[in-house]
Amino acid sequence: QELENNSDVTLIASSTETKYQIFKYKNHAYGIQFHIEVKKTTVGEWGCVPEYKSALEKQLGEGALEKFDKDSQKHMPLMNNYSEILYENFKKLIK
Repeated sequence: QELENNSDVTLIASSTETKYQIFKYKNHAYGIQFHIEVKKTTVGEWGCVPEYKSALEKQLGEGALEKFDKDSQKHMPLMNNYSEILYENFKKLIK
């Protein structure tokens, strides 16, 4: 929202969907706009929230939750590896 014109905010990473995917505010705080943590039950737990399932299917079509779950299971080892890299790099920043 007010990140665009704030000179105290530094953009670190973006995606096609979200410009400020990772950013920092001065040297005080970091913001991460995605879920890096994934476990076998994550998508199913999200799917228990009717609004989440509905929003996902509105964007990606019927059966989107099941496809998302299947894809997340397939890519979980890679995502967890990236999560570990992100965590280790973040620890280096705050030392």
